[in-house]
Amino acid sequence: RSFHGPTRLREALTFSRNVVSVRLAQRIGIDYLLDYLPRFGLARPFPHNLSIALGSAEVTLLELVRAYNVFASGGRLYDPIFILKVIDADGRVLEERRPSALRTLSPQTAYLMTSMLEDVVERGTGRGARGLGRPIAGKTGTTNDMVDAWFVGFTPRLVAGVWVGFDLPRTLGPGETGSRAALPIWRDFMS
Repeated sequence: RSFHGPTRLREALTFSRNVVSVRLAQRIGIDYLLDYLPRFGLARPFPHNLSIALGSAEVTLLELVRAYNVFASGGRLYDPIFILKVIDADGRVLEERRPSALRTLSPQTAYLMTSMLEDVVERGTGRGARGLGRPIAGKTGTTNDMVDAWFVGFTPRLVAGVWVGFDLPRTLGPGETGSRAALPIWRDFMS
C-alpha cells in the first residue's frame, strides 16, 4: 500500500515487491517468458498471461527445487534421481546412477541470480534462514489468501524446498507467509 518508485530487480526480489516482476514480464513479453521456462525444467503448458510472473501457475515442489538448482549449479539443469545406488548385503554395487545435466543458462546469469537470492536471505524476506555458517540463497513465496507458503533455498552443496499447505486448498490463516510457515522448517532441515 505504498509506492516505491523505480526499483531495481535485486530490491524487488529481496523485499517481494511483485509489481516489478509483472513489469519485467510485460517488458520481455509473455511469449519470451514462456519459451524460457523449459530451461528450468518447467515444460508443461502455462497460462498465457502476466500473472505467471507472480507464480499463478501451479508447479510441484520437486519442479520448483529443480528450477532453483539451475541457479545453484551455475546454469545446469539436472534430472532428479531418487535412488543413486543399490548395494547388496556384501557391499557390492548392483546398480548406480549418476546425475546427468544440460547447460541451460549461462554461468554469469546463474551467478547474478544467486547473488540476488543471497540478498533475499541477508536483507529481505528470507532473513530467517541466516546463521547456518555458510552462504545461503533463497526465496520465500506466499499465494493469495495464504493458501500456500513455501521457501526454496540453497547452499553451495544442497538445494532444498519446503511447501506448507493443505491437500484440499484453503487458507493457512492470517500471517502464514513463506517466511513464517515454510522457512523455519527449511532452516531446521538445513542445520
